[in-house]
Amino acid sequence: MDILIHVANVLYLGSYLMRDILWLRILTVVAACCLMPYFYFRPEPLLPAIYWNLAFTALNVYWIGRLLLERRPVKLSQAEERLYCMAFRTLTPREWLKLLKLGSWEQRQRGEQICEVDQVLDKLIVIDSGRAEVAIDNKIVAELRPGQFIGGMSFFTGKPVGATVTATEPVRLVCWPKPRLSRFLKQHPELNNALQIILGRELTTSLRTSWTAIAGA
Repeated sequence: MDILIHVANVLYLGSYLMRDILWLRILTVVAACCLMPYFYFRPEPLLPAIYWNLAFTALNVYWIGRLLLERRPVKLSQAEERLYCMAFRTLTPREWLKLLKLGSWEQRQRGEQICEVDQVLDKLIVIDSGRAEVAIDNKIVAELRPGQFIGGMSFFTGKPVGATVTATEPVRLVCWPKPRLSRFLKQHPELNNALQIILGRELTTSLRTSWTAIAGA
């Protein structure tokens, strides 16, 4: 029986060397399963140690199950995959699905305003299909295409938008209510950082395009 405690400690040592949390927990469970017979078949069974190992094993088995569920292959619909490839490639597909569940799909018809200057947007918007024009002082300064955001700066700063955006053809949008999205991002800082990078790049491109159009007018 003494061999079991040596095997268990080797497994614990191996688990501490694992960078993957799933394998760390699996090796920990196997090590605990080796320890429990060792504690039970002693001349006086060490029942408290067995009970504690059972508790640790149950906890690790629960998290192993959670990790396996989270690592299942993600299936995206054609529309979800298209928008993911256009605008959200820095996220993992699973992160993208979590984010998408917070939003809603909306339609705008040709000539319909999506937002207007000095409006405080209560949502973050990305174009899935169709096009829209951006106007400042009644001058068209940019055209927005699928995969581009509306209200990114307003989302960052909480200030009103500085331009009017109008659909130039039927447009399909994904909209995220700002309060719900903000709460979600506070709970998922890694996703918040990734989204800020996406929006930062988008804002840089939009500002460059707008200033070029204004300067050439």
